[in-house]
Amino acid sequence: MTGFAYSTPTPADPVIDALVAALPKVSLHCHLLGTVAPATVVDLARKHRVDLGGRTADDLYDHDSYEDLGEFLRVLDVVGSVVRDLDDLHRVTYESLTAGGAAHGVLYREIQLSPPGHEGVPYSRLLDGVIAGARDAETDTGIGFGLVIGINRERSGAEARRLVEQVIADRRDEVLGIGLDYAEVNGPPHGFVEAYRLAGDAGLGRTAHSESGPPAHVLTLLDDLGCSRIDHGYHVVDDPEITARCVEERIPFNCTPVSSDIGRYSGSGDGTHERIREMVDAGLCVTIDSDDPPMFGTDPTHDFRVLAHALGYGAEQLGAFTLNAVEATWLDASDKQALRQRVEAALAAVPTP
Repeated sequence: MTGFAYSTPTPADPVIDALVAALPKVSLHCHLLGTVAPATVVDLARKHRVDLGGRTADDLYDHDSYEDLGEFLRVLDVVGSVVRDLDDLHRVTYESLTAGGAAHGVLYREIQLSPPGHEGVPYSRLLDGVIAGARDAETDTGIGFGLVIGINRERSGAEARRLVEQVIADRRDEVLGIGLDYAEVNGPPHGFVEAYRLAGDAGLGRTAHSESGPPAHVLTLLDDLGCSRIDHGYHVVDDPEITARCVEERIPFNCTPVSSDIGRYSGSGDGTHERIREMVDAGLCVTIDSDDPPMFGTDPTHDFRVLAHALGYGAEQLGAFTLNAVEATWLDASDKQALRQRVEAALAAVPTP
């Protein structure tokens, strides 16, 4: 992604820029709707005659306003409203995995796909369009992919169960697991035990956002929902006992530096990223991704760049984030080993000072 000002600017540093550009990346926390470029949103709105309230590609995404999660989710829903047919789904998926993925060294992405964000689009059509776009992106760039079906936690546990039943009834090899999206304060995790148990019985991977809740929510995710990894989870370091357990069990935490800093989940919005430093220093298994890149004025390369500047991380630690992500994927053993070999080969070619 080029041609725009990053929401979190960094000093010019050709050494860091060369490092993060060459770094292989594995993406486990990137929402499909959050990757849609503003020009694409405007184009699709014109196609479907959706009024964007006078907003253009230049001001559609107001990064600073997303300190208010509700405002961010409102804009996300607007994006969902213009992605409707098979061509739209193919286009946004292809763009997400090529210009928004492979162009930044992303070798593999588990796309977070939220059916409730596509009101009126049948689940089967949603999968058909996304998988077709992803397959074409894989053919053209070599990027691998899987799908994580997101549950809107602001809706009922019964609706969540119905979505999981649909996932099981229309089982696709590309669908690897489920997640739990939207505002944690409006949908604490204990309300989704039944849906998650059903997913576990069907052999689906399980993760969930936990960005603003108490550390005890991490225990709910692990013990009641059966999650094998956690999205965000910065508050875990507030409880030494829970942190120690997660270190011992190698629970992956998928962190998103830029979006979480703007949203003030990983700190105070001051760009220090101290929460991520604390997690790394505690020995937690941390991965790095970009969440909703254009919406937060970032991209898969830039999230690594801001950590290199803020925390002084070099090739060894940045590469470790990617190796952690390989470990955390829901690929089978042989595919995971193949991905690890690709990552290790790419890491060997990363320039070092």
